[in-house]
Amino acid sequence: MIRTKGQEQRLAYAVAFLAVLLCWTLVFIEGGREKSLDESDFLAIAQNLAWTGRFSETGDLPTAYRAPGLVFFLAPVAGLGGGLLEARLANAVLLGLSLVVLFHIVQRHAGPLAGLLAVVLVPTSPAIIYAATTLYPQTLATFLLLLTILFLDRLTSAHSWHRAIATGLCFGLLIMTVPIFLLLSPILIVWVIWNVARPWQTVLVCGLITALIMSSWTARNYVAFDAFIPISTSSGYNLAFGNAPNAKYDTSLNIRLPEYIYTGLTGANEVEANQFLTEAAFREIAADPGRVAWLYLGKFLHWFDYSNKLLSDKVIEGGATPIKVDARETILLISYAILVLPLLAHLLLQRQAPFRRIEWLFLAFWIGGGLAYAIFFTRVRFRLPFDWLIYASNAMFLAALLEQRLRRLTGR
Repeated sequence: MIRTKGQEQRLAYAVAFLAVLLCWTLVFIEGGREKSLDESDFLAIAQNLAWTGRFSETGDLPTAYRAPGLVFFLAPVAGLGGGLLEARLANAVLLGLSLVVLFHIVQRHAGPLAGLLAVVLVPTSPAIIYAATTLYPQTLATFLLLLTILFLDRLTSAHSWHRAIATGLCFGLLIMTVPIFLLLSPILIVWVIWNVARPWQTVLVCGLITALIMSSWTARNYVAFDAFIPISTSSGYNLAFGNAPNAKYDTSLNIRLPEYIYTGLTGANEVEANQFLTEAAFREIAADPGRVAWLYLGKFLHWFDYSNKLLSDKVIEGGATPIKVDARETILLISYAILVLPLLAHLLLQRQAPFRRIEWLFLAFWIGGGLAYAIFFTRVRFRLPFDWLIYASNAMFLAALLEQRLRRLTGR
């Protein structure tokens, strides 16, 4: 197999550039219309951080409701006077950078053709393009996840403390962007133990760097709130709504909690509300563990769905997108087939085209993400960083089939 970089790399970089241009075009077409309640929150905190040095949505009261990763990424844009449009443009650049990193991960294991295929496959997902043009943390999380895997993968060929430090740094920043990745750290630990020389030293270094990043934000939260808050105060909210008595596997944010919870939240500040909601969630779980177990299974299976209801369609003027719901569902179904059908074919043809070790890591993340998010609730948007890994695996599989076919045709 040819493993040299050349024309495929140039084409991959061109596709990454065109993907960013596509996102920028969509951003300019959409203008300053808000597409999600998350956008105004992230932008307001980023502006206050840039202008006053305070991590605050209102400008006076501190907050820890939003994880800080995306806010710190957007703060320089806000500091230069950028608004919603400029922040979206910066967010879209992350898509192109992620495609470049993805190419190098895939081509290292399956050659440049597979790397190019991976870069071509990813932009076929309208959900990924939409997230890149909206102020969601998933695009930044994708970039940091791919960087984590890139450095981790290179540790398998030649041990380097610099790579171990870089892995811990990227993973720590990833947790600061999407905290649930902390629950997926055992996947990385097992991978290091099985594949890296000096595994325990590597785990220790990566863990110390990650812990240092997390502890710095925890210290900020303690100073601001006089309370132990590891990353954010949204976990109680998500746990309560994801496991409420009337919660369903495919809905969580548009339900009503038991009345005693609303009574208990009266007058509570952000930290008190998070603690009360966490306690209430565990109370509801303990009251009917059988219901919660079936609900968890349903939420996990919903992780693999091609679509879900969008709260933005109800609370945002004009909805999440100008595309009608029926048309959007059809587009999402077609794009999901591009993601899933090659994976299913690969599973069926595993004897002829066995999964590489790195692909097992990809699958572990894809499935592990569902197991982690199902504790709270699952949405297609949450799955997007993990979908990149499946596109990578699919590209390796399809490239292998193409190369086998070419060898037969040429008689080599």
